[in-house]
Order: sequence, then structure tokens, then C-alpha cells
Amino acid sequence: MGSNLSFPEVEIPPDRTYIVTGGNSGIGYNAAREIARMGGHVIIACRNMSKAETAIQQMQEEYEKEFKAKQAKLPVTDRTEPKKLNVEKMELDLASFEKTLKFIEEFKARNLPLHCLICNAGIAMKTKEMTEDGYETNLQANYLSHLLIILHFLPILQKSGDDCRIVQTSSMAYRMGKLDMNNINYEQSFGSTSSYSNSKLYQIISMYWLTRHVKDKSVTITSVHPGFVKTPLTERNALIRKFMAFSRNGYEGATTTIKAAIDPTYKGETGVYFSDCKISSTTSYPKNIERQDKLMAYSFQVLDKYLPRDIKQYVDM
Repeated sequence: MGSNLSFPEVEIPPDRTYIVTGGNSGIGYNAAREIARMGGHVIIACRNMSKAETAIQQMQEEYEKEFKAKQAKLPVTDRTEPKKLNVEKMELDLASFEKTLKFIEEFKARNLPLHCLICNAGIAMKTKEMTEDGYETNLQANYLSHLLIILHFLPILQKSGDDCRIVQTSSMAYRMGKLDMNNINYEQSFGSTSSYSNSKLYQIISMYWLTRHVKDKSVTITSVHPGFVKTPLTERNALIRKFMAFSRNGYEGATTTIKAAIDPTYKGETGVYFSDCKISSTTSYPKNIERQDKLMAYSFQVLDKYLPRDIKQYVDM
């Protein structure tokens, strides 16, 4: 099943910065490790700083083990020492708009360039739980807070040089999603499967809308389906557990995300959906412009007081 899953080995300049939300485990962990191994500066944005630190240490250990195994096959005179991966952590709690904004402002204060934003972190709640902001947790953590980060970081990406990208880890589960403006915050009914699927659908709808409305088209935005991946999240999700016999490990699941983030072949490709490490097609549902406009009008209303003041300079609203 995974034989066609691969990404090119490229040399990433050390000053090229990648943010990976949820980079301490699963798909995000593997994406962060591989991008750092190829030379990139990687920031994993996570809620739990202790787990993030453990993840960074583990990445280094795994890299050194692999490096030394390859070096052992070389003549002694040709052997070199492993490098230190350039991975660091920043705190991010996507279930809070205030804490998400705190992460945004802390990154801005560092005056770093940003070449790729990988919106990977995701949750799958079994029961209806509301955040401190009053929104269903899947809706806020998987979709709304990531959208807030994208809207704040767009100008940084646009100023960071050639070939800057936004990659969203979505899911084929979007096909089971539906935009119901009368129940978007689950005021009437809640289902764990529908809530997760809807949040992934909204990511793709927003991708299509942003592709049309961002004024500077130099930054690309894509969405990826990683396949059915065995991660801590999916093991808790009843829908995805049904497909675990066909599941991929975290590395296999990360390959499509990595390819969308680093493959030179896809420079300039925007508003596209990846599956199995290649461009695929979504259904017509998220492509509907009226549906896109309704979702984004709602999203901007929810996020209004957290949005950049100059947003209309780079987004046609």
C-alpha cells in the first residue's frame, strides 16, 4: 500500500524556516524530523512543552542512529560526525484564541522569516466539548485557530522570499462533512464523526477561498490527505479505527505532507489537494463558491477581534 509514498531528498538551506503545528507526535513529528534532517530550521508548535522537548530529543537520537549506521559502511577516513538538528519548540494551544494569538505574537516578535507553515495539529473529540471561547473543540482547534494563524502569517510568508507555502493536513473524511450554517457550532446536534469530518471539510473550503481572495499569489496553499494513519489521534477515533487494518505508520502518513512542503516540482502549485504523494481531486462540494463565501463570512465574524488590523491589504474581503 505504501510503495508509492515518497518525497525527494533535497538540501534545505538552514535559514529556511518551517512551522509544524502538532510536531511532537504522529504525522507532525515525522514531518518535522525529516525536514530538519534535510537541513531546515523547524519549529514545532505544541500545547505540551514537556512532550515537545522529549520529541526533539527523540528526533536527534533517531537521526544519529540512522546517520551512524550509514557512516559504518564508509571507509574510516570518509566518516563525519552527525549534525545537531535545528529543531525548537514554541507553545501553542489551538483550543484558545487568546493563546493562539499569544503564539502568533511571540513568533512575530522574533522577526524570523517563514517559508512554510504546516497546519498539522488535529483532534477528534468523542463528545461535545466547548472551548473557553464558546466553540466546539474540533471546530476551533482543527479549523478556526489554524485559519487565524494563516491570516496573521500570510504577510510574513509573502516577504520571506521565493517559494513559500502553507500546507494543511486535512483528511479524506472531508467527504462525509457538510456545511450547515444552522448547526455549524453544533447548536442543534453533535456527532463525533461529523464534527471531525466537518472540520477537515472547512480546511479545504478555506483553501479554495484563500486561493481566490489572497491578493499576492506568491504563497501557495494546499491540503493533503495523509491516508489512514495509526497515531494517538486516530486510535481514539471510532470512524478511523475501522480502517486500521489498512493503516499507515506515522512516517508513511507524513510523506504526502513532506512532499507538499518541500518538493521543488510543486513550486507555484496552489489550491490543490494531495493524496498518496500526488495531486488529486476533491469533490465538487468544497469548490462551491457560495458555500465558500458563507463559511468564510462566519469565520471572519468569529475571529474578528483577533484578526490583523491590516488584513484588507492582503486579503480581498
